[in-house]
Amino acid sequence: MNLDTTSPVLRSPGDPSISTLPDSFQKHPVRSAWLLFLAYLVLATLAGLAAKALFPQFQPEFIALVAMSIVVAIALSVWRLWHEAGFNPPSAWHDVRLMIFPAIVVLVLPFLGGIQPVEWKSFLYLVVAYALTGFMEEGLMRGIVMRVLKPTGVTRSVVLSALLFALIHVGNLLYRNPFIVLAQMVGAFVHGIGLGAIRLRTNTIWIPVILHGLHDLALKYTRFPAIPLDVLQVTLLMLFGIYLLRTWKPTPETPAL
Repeated sequence: MNLDTTSPVLRSPGDPSISTLPDSFQKHPVRSAWLLFLAYLVLATLAGLAAKALFPQFQPEFIALVAMSIVVAIALSVWRLWHEAGFNPPSAWHDVRLMIFPAIVVLVLPFLGGIQPVEWKSFLYLVVAYALTGFMEEGLMRGIVMRVLKPTGVTRSVVLSALLFALIHVGNLLYRNPFIVLAQMVGAFVHGIGLGAIRLRTNTIWIPVILHGLHDLALKYTRFPAIPLDVLQVTLLMLFGIYLLRTWKPTPETPAL
């Protein structure tokens, strides 16, 4: 008997690893991704305005971040996307050895010139804030949006999700200088290419979540000028992401999404 070991495992309709995305998402992936972007932008703006009005004595940006992290978690749960978005155990990860280079870029490069003094109260706050940022932005863009864009193909899903990732930063106009926000958007697009490729190649979103959070955190404690260093880091990660995609051949064991 010839057994095909690469055939997908049949699951029951109630299996929590099977998503319940609306059929329209499958039929119109690009339009659906844009609708998700617009929905996020509206909700994030409302959350930011409400936080500034109701809790002016606190950090409104952080409160809005918590609110949007909850929204992303609810969306992942309602659509049963945790598994397909890449929130899986280490046993399902692939090509983790390739992450040595991103780890050097994110964790070694910023501290070659030394480390800024650490104030533990602000450090703990930043750890929580950037952990939430990594989960929320990666869960949305490299999780939900890339899953929705799956029918468009690997390259398009990575590029389009990176573009939308850049555009969601327009909401930062509520808190920051427009020129800084524009620079953030350009950097986010470049960064998104690398993170999207890492998400696909490793078959997990946990690595992009961790890299994203640590990258933001390290920029707060490097002795190098933060903006030039950030440009160098995200450019290196983009080039590495392009390499990952060009040298990768999806198989049943390492699916495209």
